[in-house]
Amino acid sequence: MGRPRVALIATGGTIDSVGTSRLDLAWYTETRNRLPDEQLLTSLTELADIADVRTVAFPRVPSYAIADRDWLDLVRTVTGLLASDDCDGVVITHGTNTMEETAYLLHLTVPVGKPVVLVGAMRPASGLGAEGPLNLLRAVQVAASPAARGHGVLVVMNDTIHSARDVTKTATFRVDALRAPDVGPLGYADADGRIDFYHRSQRLPSPSPAFPVGDLESLPRVDVVVSYVGADGVLIDAAVAAGARGMVSAGTGAGRPTPAEVEALNRAAAAGVVVCQATRAGGGRVSRSPEMRRRGVVAADNLVPWKARVLLALALTRTDDAEDIQELFDHL
Repeated sequence: MGRPRVALIATGGTIDSVGTSRLDLAWYTETRNRLPDEQLLTSLTELADIADVRTVAFPRVPSYAIADRDWLDLVRTVTGLLASDDCDGVVITHGTNTMEETAYLLHLTVPVGKPVVLVGAMRPASGLGAEGPLNLLRAVQVAASPAARGHGVLVVMNDTIHSARDVTKTATFRVDALRAPDVGPLGYADADGRIDFYHRSQRLPSPSPAFPVGDLESLPRVDVVVSYVGADGVLIDAAVAAGARGMVSAGTGAGRPTPAEVEALNRAAAAGVVVCQATRAGGGRVSRSPEMRRRGVVAADNLVPWKARVLLALALTRTDDAEDIQELFDHL
């Protein structure tokens, strides 16, 4: 049997960014310089011992500039690759700022079988101690590993393998910024090249994919509103006026918006907007209380608000019934 065949999609991010000096580790994005096409790949001659890697053209943009059309194009590109007999896995380089959102979107919209791995870096390609090349090598190792099949979309950073559902960015500069606070990693890509999975996520889409996007050109508008002391309903009302079909409230503690926000969320629900209650806390689940059920509010479980937004937007392509959407949040 020949070597595994891995498709590489470069969407941009810190991993291929170039700063003004080796110590430009913070403001390199302002140079808007990137490595030439495929240089990150061609510089990793060690990959030839792991897999046959081919690049797939895709626009490179900062992850904070990605829009719905980019997401949907990426879903269709990845789905096409996974359906091909000459592709055993897919690796996607991506900026870490929104990596968790893209990963979760793909987790819900592409087939679960073959490995799909997102990877990035916290230091630019030009930086002292840049970890991007090793991260990419580890990602290819994971995508080429039979053990990675059936886990859904994965994120590999800092030798650590995370489920797309659970991972979130927890720091601005640290190389261990991508973590899964509630459940931890699925496994590791260790220094000896061994790929080990120690457990499996119970939140895998079934059937897979959960949401085939087909010919969608955009996703329903879903806004996120973060609660804080003294917050009123102005931002919620504005989102409704702007055409939001869904609203994620990032409440305090276990999901507590202010009284003024609750009034505005009730107005939004009366206008047909599906409201999802999440927490700004960064860990733990939001429980659906009797009052939330009475108000028709969906509980986000332990999804961070921006991931709850992804699931709610996809759910709204299928239904606007709060009970049906709650079922999706309880299992995805």
